[in-house]
Amino acid sequence: MFVTVVTISGAGMYFEFPRFALICALAVTLSTVVSAAQKNNKANPNPPAGPQAKTSQPATHFTQGTITSVDANQMVITKKVRGKAELVTFAMNSETQRSGNLTPGTRVSVQYREADHQNIAAAVRELPAEAASSKPGKTAYKPKPKG
Repeated sequence: MFVTVVTISGAGMYFEFPRFALICALAVTLSTVVSAAQKNNKANPNPPAGPQAKTSQPATHFTQGTITSVDANQMVITKKVRGKAELVTFAMNSETQRSGNLTPGTRVSVQYREADHQNIAAAVRELPAEAASSKPGKTAYKPKPKG
């Protein structure tokens, strides 16, 4: 290998030209890669997290209430909104997951999505009796008798 020695006038310093050229080429290559990566991030700042992010699923909602009426294709529940009873209708199909005793008067939890101005039930579950009667954050407290 040939080594070219370049003298900088007056300074008395020597450096090898091939090493200098290699360092410069490396610096240019790295700066080009970094610049390209930054441009790619600006073009797509939030890439999808996975395959589920690519499919366009409508938002899922949850609610609770008491069944007013139910049949194979539809269920109506009564729920309280700001202290007032409100009827909410849900379409049910073969994909709707049903668990528990789903008869009128039963407290249920409904997971649903909105499509074509309809509430489509994805899952309907009977609420346990204690969940239906107790209020969140309140516990029964019996003081110990003194003595």
